[in-house]
Amino acid sequence: MRPAGVAAFALRKAEKSAIYAYEQAHSAELSAEELKVFKRQKAAWSFFEACPPGYKKVILHWVTTAKKAETRAARLKTLIEACAAGKRLR
Repeated sequence: MRPAGVAAFALRKAEKSAIYAYEQAHSAELSAEELKVFKRQKAAWSFFEACPPGYKKVILHWVTTAKKAETRAARLKTLIEACAAGKRLR
């Protein structure tokens, strides 16, 4: 590595590292209540369960990283509606 790269690497901040879903060591999970709401929508849940693990990880990360409860609920609603229609988000 060149000196400029070494210097930039040394100045990195821990809170700015590993912020993307694929970089997370743990998997994002819905709360028991959210899971119950999702599973009530049988078509949506079946579609979501059939999706690849990588997609599920990214989408659950998107839902669970919302800072406000209202935003998290809105994202979950969007996910359920898309799954019920047989569509993937993003």
